Amino acid sequence: MTDAFMPGDAALLEACYARLEGKTARQKNPHPKGSLAYAAWVCARLGGWTGYYGKPGPIVMLEGWLEFQAMKRGLNLIQPHLKASKHNV
Repeated sequence: MTDAFMPGDAALLEACYARLEGKTARQKNPHPKGSLAYAAWVCARLGGWTGYYGKPGPIVMLEGWLEFQAMKRGLNLIQPHLKASKHNV
């Protein structure tokens, strides 16, 4: 997974997976956590792939990757404020 993702991305990927996992077997990630295939599945779901009707294409994968990167930027923006507020309590 380190070819395309940073080691710190694992927690965000797992949080996204928890939100994207469906109730049917097709909507559950069949790949082991920490693998590139696991991360690709999460990006495909973020891009709008339902798990049905074939494999996700490059546009869906790109949209999912961009969505993940936007979430990561937002998390990076807010983390310093969360750490500061913990010290003020």
